[in-house]
Order: sequence, then C-alpha cells, then structure tokens
Amino acid sequence: MADLKVYVMDNGTNVGSIKNDLISTDDPDERFNFPSWTVLIRHKDGNILFDAAAHLDPERQISLILDNLRMEDEDAPVNRLKQIGLEAGDVDTILLSHMHPDHFGYIDAFPNAKIIVHEDEFTYMMRDYALKRFPFTKDFDHFLKQDLKWELFPADVKMRELVPGVTIVNFGEGHSFGVLGLLLELKCGNKLLISDIIYSPENVGPPVRYPGICHDRERWEEVMNYTLLLARLTSAEIWFGHDQAQFDSLIKSTEGYYE
Repeated sequence: MADLKVYVMDNGTNVGSIKNDLISTDDPDERFNFPSWTVLIRHKDGNILFDAAAHLDPERQISLILDNLRMEDEDAPVNRLKQIGLEAGDVDTILLSHMHPDHFGYIDAFPNAKIIVHEDEFTYMMRDYALKRFPFTKDFDHFLKQDLKWELFPADVKMRELVPGVTIVNFGEGHSFGVLGLLLELKCGNKLLISDIIYSPENVGPPVRYPGICHDRERWEEVMNYTLLLARLTSAEIWFGHDQAQFDSLIKSTEGYYE
C-alpha cells in the first residue's frame, strides 16, 4: 500500500444553478447548489493536483460560472495549498479531468507542473476553439500564451499507473470528448475520483437522470455503467463530481486528510 495523503480542497459553491444542466428534473426552473473542489495528493514521488477549479477573472470567465460561483480568496487552489504548507511550485502534476472552465481555471498558476489531459479532449477542444464553436475562447487565448507543459494521455490506454497507489482511469467520451479520473489506493479504502462522469447519485437513479450538459448521451450512459462496475471491481468509493451532500461529508483540507 502506497504512502499517500489526500486533501479535499473546497473551492467555492455554485449557488442557484439550473438543476437540469446536471440532473434532469420535471421542473426546468428548479435550482440547486453544488460544490467546486479539487484534490491534492501528496506522494513521495511528487505532488498531484486533480483538476484546477474555476477562476473568477471577469475578463475571461463565462457568465454561467461568474454569476453563480461564490468563491473567496482563500478558496483558490493556490491558497488552499498554502494552508497545508505547500506552494504552487510544489505541484509536480495536474491531472486535468477535462477541459471545461470549472476544471481548468488555475492550470497556469503552477509553474512546475505538467498537465495531463486526454488526447481526444485536447484535440477536439482545440479544434472547436479554432472554429469558435464554444464560449471559452478568452480562456484558451490566455492559456496558449503561457508556457504550459501539456502531456496528452493516449485515447487507447484504459488505465495507467501514475505513481504507486495512483492510477489514471480513461473514461473516454460521454460527458465531453475524453474524461480522465483517478483510482486511489488508500489505507482507509480505495477512492475513485470521476469528476463530471457522474455528477451525483441522483443521475444513477433508478430511473437514470441524464445531465443536460453532455456531449454524447448514449455514450454517457455506457460510461456511467462502466464507472459503477469499476468501483465494484476495485472496492472503491466513488467521489462524485458535484454532489453537495457527499462533499459536505468529506474531510476538507482545513480539517485533515485521507491516507
């Protein structure tokens, strides 16, 4: 069993968001709150950050996030790290689940980190950026001017050990063009970090409640079922992408860590 310390970092709350975007409901006007968060994994072979939260730069951020995210200075990933004695330069790797703005916000804040992202996600998001098909143009304009160390995860590799006890899981297409997660082997029990593959247990049902924000609904349900199977096979607890009740139950980085 690898010696890991896993910190769950609170990066704010999305308030009054449209629930249908994440979990289908009968009321299209229903609103709810959900968490924004990242995970820091301390390992003798390097510090790993899972996702990089949303930013609140009004010059770059889309209104869907800017209007709803309640985020204080202390909530920014770099400041959450300082609270546990780390600087931004101490992060060696960012495992970017996918290239949506509530997950890539601070990727440029970590000068020494390589950024691992699914190769299909990178390829097709850059295609859509060039063709001006999505509203994240200002973010991509910004990131492409930075000296970021991208590493593309092969689309045909299903799982690969990153460091002992930490395995990259390739969930593939569904929510987006290509989503990555992490399987953590901990003394307290395995954890499966899945980002937006499944937002909440409410999506699972029964009945299945599809997310409104979804690249391919048919593939999404296939990946959801694969995720549930993988969790059973590895005896892992799923950490859902945006489930407020589960997030409230987790130990936060200001309180302690998992090992």
